[in-house]
Amino acid sequence: MEKKLRQVTDNIHETIYLSSLESEMISTPYFYRLHDIYQSSTVYMTFPSNRTKRYEHSLGTMEVASTMFFSAVSNGDASVRDKLFDNLNKYFTHICDLAILECEGQVAPYFTKNKDAINALFSSMSSEKLDKYISGCVMKAMAGGCFRDSALDHFQYYSTQTDENTNYRGVKNLFLYRCLLQAIRIIALFHDVGHPPYSHIMEDVLQSLYDESISDTSNKWDKEKRKTFMQCMERYCTKDEERAYSCQMMFSKSSLVNAAPHERIGLSFLQSAINDVIPVIMETILNSSLDEEYKIANVLYYIMVAEFSVAILVEKDLFFKSFHKIVDGVLDSDRLDYITRDSLNSGVDWGTVPYKRLVNSAKLILLDSKGKEEGNSMFAIAYPKKLSDDIEDVLLTRYKIFARINFHHRCMKTANALKTAVKMLAENYLTFKDDDCVNTDINILWTSLTMKAGKRDRRVILWNDSWLISMLHRSLVNLDEKSRGKDETRLLKDNLEEILLNKKKYYTLLKRGHDIQNFVRKIFDYAGIENEKLQNLYNKELSKYYNNFDNEITDDNILQKDKADALDSLFRVDELLQILADGDLERLFCPVPLMDKGIDEIVDDIFNKMINEGYIEAYGKIVNDGRGKTGLPKHRDLLDEIYLYNGKECLTFDVENTLKLQIKAIEKNVPWLFLYFVPKDKIADINKLAELIIDELAKSIGNRLGERYEELFGKAE
Repeated sequence: MEKKLRQVTDNIHETIYLSSLESEMISTPYFYRLHDIYQSSTVYMTFPSNRTKRYEHSLGTMEVASTMFFSAVSNGDASVRDKLFDNLNKYFTHICDLAILECEGQVAPYFTKNKDAINALFSSMSSEKLDKYISGCVMKAMAGGCFRDSALDHFQYYSTQTDENTNYRGVKNLFLYRCLLQAIRIIALFHDVGHPPYSHIMEDVLQSLYDESISDTSNKWDKEKRKTFMQCMERYCTKDEERAYSCQMMFSKSSLVNAAPHERIGLSFLQSAINDVIPVIMETILNSSLDEEYKIANVLYYIMVAEFSVAILVEKDLFFKSFHKIVDGVLDSDRLDYITRDSLNSGVDWGTVPYKRLVNSAKLILLDSKGKEEGNSMFAIAYPKKLSDDIEDVLLTRYKIFARINFHHRCMKTANALKTAVKMLAENYLTFKDDDCVNTDINILWTSLTMKAGKRDRRVILWNDSWLISMLHRSLVNLDEKSRGKDETRLLKDNLEEILLNKKKYYTLLKRGHDIQNFVRKIFDYAGIENEKLQNLYNKELSKYYNNFDNEITDDNILQKDKADALDSLFRVDELLQILADGDLERLFCPVPLMDKGIDEIVDDIFNKMINEGYIEAYGKIVNDGRGKTGLPKHRDLLDEIYLYNGKECLTFDVENTLKLQIKAIEKNVPWLFLYFVPKDKIADINKLAELIIDELAKSIGNRLGERYEELFGKAE
């Protein structure tokens, strides 16, 4: 029977083809819910055209990953491909042994549902003839067109080598390549599947609630509700390996204990999708009238794809970690898709991202893995050195998207309002009896993830942005009828109206980079620290360091200590000069660290003072740690690099002298601290109130800076 052609039209990649397995996988509730998860959370409230859903982004990531992998293998040297297939053959043999010779001991859910039929299929085989017979089955099935699929055929690598072993070895390698290709495509497809409604915002809420539940000693939460919450979230939020979610597979078992909650949830969803889809496919194959060889090859194919997929996601070893970098690396398919997609959908035009030129010229290289397990090779993808400028453009555009879109002051404000509102509703539910709660449906945020009650796939389909927004609308309607405390009700209502009705409840104090820079200069003014005084102090310490020591001092230890003190002062003063020039609030107290309070606590003190004096109702504060996430290599290991090739030469991409400086220049204009306030109704002049708050903040922070400066250097001269 002719196989159905499955295709999706995309505004970036035009037509994306789906394999038969992918078509089944995306039809599971775990993936299909991504139709209703925004890629950029609340950004659409500020940039209305930016309504990218994670569904189409995931399809795009799969398309780019496929091209990247196919190009890398095709362009790679023959010796590198040989090493790739050596590794794949090793894993193939190992997994076959587990599935056939150790069948009875397997507990992987997708496998156990057909264990008896699989065992019967392989019952006549002995370990001596296993490899040869299976290889023969694979060859026959491949030759008979058993694995023909237009989506995968488009990215299928075919060897051009010819020798006496080509027929046997080449066909088996083609099969193994197909298994790895399909696994990489599934990982790319499912890379965002674990994101909650509104993604990182709700992830932060759930992690924060979990941390509070662990550390809470007052027992303010209802015991039964807290127990249910912990049962739902512990496996995804805990750092305890024994309690974390454990993925049961034959070959790859992991709990991803150090991963973020959405990554652990994603692993769980991927396994659920595999457990729902693959057993049905395998049962159909096993009950079909196909020849025994065809059945064996097909069953092994789906086992390999399932095991390879999870092995890549959990980075089982260096080999699989290498191929995870295609989706989760420095220059990966995920970034190449969303950079292009977000730029277009946000209505900004920074030029076309040359992703096709990059991925089509990708080349697989073998990295040095000395000291590692034998046969555990480490690969990477390299790009032509002549495309260095294109790589710079991609990474620079990525940072510009965050700097100018995601970190827009209103995007940050709506994200904070949403986070605050949902957390308040959750705490309200967890604290009071149902009749006293604003909205009991908030528990769906975590009960959707439970694995103990009913059909999981039916619960998961609710876990999306539309459900959350509908729940918030209902909560706003309920507020007048169900409330606990006037202040709590007012704050919750303000946040809900900010999100749902676009009412300007919160006013932004520091919107853009130049606002922060002016604020920092005002702080220095109140501290009594001027540029000229800093220059004078710098020159004084410099003179002390070189030649202005007391001639009577002959003790070398004293001289060395004085020199060290002078050098330390030079570093501190130089940093203060740079902070004053850049207006960098984040680094303000680095050279003169406070002993008691940080900027956060000083800000809290002033805002609370403004509340007590009747100027404001409430305030919001966001520390923007994301501005320092440049997306550049961190050089943690060999796989955390961008590689370039120039003929046979291979080198790492240098970001220090060019790209890093460009990103740092943009970073200066991204606020590190966002501050918002809700004025009292009686306040008529909001701008004047904003100036008053800024002045009070600058004075308080400046006084503390001045005190510390005097303690370290004496009174400014």
